Amino acid sequence: MGALERLPPWATTGVGSLPHDDPAAAVAHAAGAYALPFCPQLPRLEGDMIAEWLGDDPRRCGWSRDRDRERPRAWEALLARLRRDPPAHRVVKLQVTGPATLACALERETGAAPSRREARALACELSAWLAANVAGQVRALAAIGLDALVIVDEPALDRFGPREIEIAWDPLRAVAPAWGLHLCCRVPWEAVERAAPDLLSFDLALSELDARGASALRRLLDRGGRIAWGALAVDRAEGADHAIRRLGRVLARIGAGGERSLISASCGTGRVSMRREAEIAAVLDETAHRLRDPDCGLAGGRPSRTASP
Repeated sequence: MGALERLPPWATTGVGSLPHDDPAAAVAHAAGAYALPFCPQLPRLEGDMIAEWLGDDPRRCGWSRDRDRERPRAWEALLARLRRDPPAHRVVKLQVTGPATLACALERETGAAPSRREARALACELSAWLAANVAGQVRALAAIGLDALVIVDEPALDRFGPREIEIAWDPLRAVAPAWGLHLCCRVPWEAVERAAPDLLSFDLALSELDARGASALRRLLDRGGRIAWGALAVDRAEGADHAIRRLGRVLARIGAGGERSLISASCGTGRVSMRREAEIAAVLDETAHRLRDPDCGLAGGRPSRTASP
């Protein structure tokens, strides 16, 4: 996790998708409006997170070990931008649709009877394919002196049992200096703890954190992990005050400060308007600046009594 130690507290980042239909413009926004730049996914050009990897028709396309895919549409523009203007912390976020989520999509589209065991086995095979694809991007970043944080996006994870699914991520764990999970579903805390990601990104705006989640997050931070708090709802008009109150409550509950925290929207913004994405990026930036103010009570160390409402 050494690469993540270089990130400043409350670094802002996007979850993955952006609403742009121009790759160069998307890269300019992802690298300019956020503290942790990321390779944007462009659903208006590439399809949704399933189609991006499997094609428009998983029933027809299927999957095979030797199937390859093109790099993301924004990839070359991102590399060019990073060569000219690398981030000071030298970390870049990449995101892949998780193997468990792809396995569920393939089983559903091919009409297979639901089977956690078979889906888990398919996820393990898919993970090796995903890792081989993203490894080229990781190497390209390393060649220009940058470290990759590979985020595995698993919105279908809560459909699996808590045990043994973590083995599906083994190839993706080893492909980059740091790896993480993004979950915009109900978080299956036991599965997350067994996986032990370097970073957990999840939708804090979805619901209040329960006792099980609070204990899991304490242990994650105690072992040196980081949390990307999805503190701003994408589908509601929220400002920095909403995010700060939400974060104040949860950090007070787990007894932590913000020194190992990142901040993002609750999920990707690929389906919202360009104006809404610009608003989200601006609110996150304002939130981060306010959170770094020592008077806020969340900048570092333990939260003050006034941090939560």
